[in-house]
Amino acid sequence: MPLLALSGIAIGVALEQAREFQDERLRDDLELVGRAIRLPLSDALLSDDIPRVQAHLDAVFELGRVYGASVYDTNGELVASAGVTERDLSESLLAEQVVLTGEQRDSYREVAGRDVYSQFIPVHDRAERLIGFMQLNRRAEDFEQSFSRLERIAWVSWSIVALALISILAVGYYRTRHQQRLEINSRLREHEKMAAIGQLARGVAHELGAPLTVISGRAKRLQERHADAESQRQLTAIRGQVDRLTRLVQQLLDFSRTPVSHEQLESVSQLVQQAASAVQHEQPEQGPQLQLELPERDVVIRADGSRLELALVNLFRNAMQAANQLVRVSVETTRNNECIIVVADDGNGLPQSTSAEQLVEPFTTTKPIGEGTGLGLAIVAHIVDAHNGKFTLQNRELGGCEARVTLPCSTTKEA
Repeated sequence: MPLLALSGIAIGVALEQAREFQDERLRDDLELVGRAIRLPLSDALLSDDIPRVQAHLDAVFELGRVYGASVYDTNGELVASAGVTERDLSESLLAEQVVLTGEQRDSYREVAGRDVYSQFIPVHDRAERLIGFMQLNRRAEDFEQSFSRLERIAWVSWSIVALALISILAVGYYRTRHQQRLEINSRLREHEKMAAIGQLARGVAHELGAPLTVISGRAKRLQERHADAESQRQLTAIRGQVDRLTRLVQQLLDFSRTPVSHEQLESVSQLVQQAASAVQHEQPEQGPQLQLELPERDVVIRADGSRLELALVNLFRNAMQAANQLVRVSVETTRNNECIIVVADDGNGLPQSTSAEQLVEPFTTTKPIGEGTGLGLAIVAHIVDAHNGKFTLQNRELGGCEARVTLPCSTTKEA
């Protein structure tokens, strides 16, 4: 609306200037007509040749630009006329000023019931003595008609543009509102789904936790009592499966737990080192290496340290399982006061059959059956989102996958 108002004001100012220019041009046209016949009229008046004066006025009237033309002597008495004129100007103040000053005058007047624009042009002899003056009348509506078409075109064009602009803005506004409403509803449904999954996971984890502890303990005691190889092999397999289920239960608890309980200033480098240390203890000696590239100036964020460390542990563990030889972890900062933790592996990258958005959903995994729970990246995304951060996955141009955790910085301090 302010844009439309400003454009309307601009058009109004431009039209007013155009009107003044048009009026000036019409006045100049009338003045040119007067100058063209002023010298012949002067000679005719000096010789008292009234028919020739009348012929000049008739010729001017026939041009079609003049509504009336007349010649007066210095006393304001009519000498000759053509068209609609005033018969006597002896009492006219404007005519008196022309006679006294010898200068041209003009004004809007009423002649024979019509509004006209009158131009009074002094007539001099060749010695520059005033011998009379002529009056050229043009209808005032000629000035309006010459401009009204342009004015109508301008305002109609402005109205069309304004209507189109308002329509575009209205459609865009309602479409944006509709899109925002859809996005909000989608997020609400996603949160409700995650809450339901978390509640289910918490219930399952609690129900499985105690029986698994009992099974593991009894299998251990049986191993102590039965030393034969077959019993040891079977009981070891049982305890291995129990351990896998125990890890699943722990991940279910991690996923269902409240993401953020207590926030405080945390060192990003320290969190990365702690998470890396926890993951490295799980890896075989000949497995992929974890390489840390930490900044000289440490970055500090406000976070729940234990929860964010858990997210990094799951992220590093997932990268180590996907890597062939190396996982590189680096910390970057941006001009927008953001901290980015980049985890890049040299593995096979993301599968084309599964999108990055699907990989962060609970129970989605690309690992073989029995090797993955599909909760690791879901836990990462869940915790990062609770810290007002952003978690993204993408394939690297040189191969492998790159994960980015973007978090708002709090401040910086010397490492």
